[in-house]
Amino acid sequence: MSLKKVALVAAVSSFPFAQAFGAEVSGNIALTTDYKFRGISQSDSAPSVQGGFDVAFDNGAYIGTWGAAVDFDCAIDTCGGLNGGIELDYYAGFASDISDSVSFDIGYIYYDYPQDEGLLGDYGEIYGSLSFGDFGIGMNYSDEYWGETGKFTYTYATYSMALSESVALDLLVGSGDYDEAGYLDGATEHMNWSVALSTSAGGLDFAITYEDTDLDKEDAYGYDWADAALILSIGKSL
Repeated sequence: MSLKKVALVAAVSSFPFAQAFGAEVSGNIALTTDYKFRGISQSDSAPSVQGGFDVAFDNGAYIGTWGAAVDFDCAIDTCGGLNGGIELDYYAGFASDISDSVSFDIGYIYYDYPQDEGLLGDYGEIYGSLSFGDFGIGMNYSDEYWGETGKFTYTYATYSMALSESVALDLLVGSGDYDEAGYLDGATEHMNWSVALSTSAGGLDFAITYEDTDLDKEDAYGYDWADAALILSIGKSL
């Protein structure tokens, strides 16, 4: 059985087990006007339905899965023919506090594009992050990234703060370093940044995010995937 199938079976079968041992089971669903991942659209700059669930154990371990509608609209003679349809992520990790103000999170995540029949899209990453109060730093690493383009490292820094009792501000700056050009058309590195405001009302979660990169249109195979965008989302925690 493949790693991604093991992860999914484990996540589903763990629900009764997790509840019996007092673990927290949670879920979420959302609609967003664009699905940007590290500054690059995964939905052809169009809306995306997303959702997932998590099981968090008392010792800090967790498992989960998350899915999103994707559309790369990409021909074989440009970026390998990956069109997606749906992205399914399976992950497992461990998170804990080091002190009152410092915490860490480590784990593994597998990105699966089942409708692509594994042509180019599927890959895995190990990840780790540290939080210092409102600040955070993290890194993701893949030894064989999307499109079989070799090693990939993504580093990022975040800052989160409450502007009021109901509104939160989240900032992010990230940098991707590719061993080989392929995910992007000729570029082997890129930066992205975002500013997000979020709030909750009536049992729903709302967010507005400005996201941009230092990439040109040519780096994204002539598409507008890496252009600046103002993204609206509405979601609900289950």
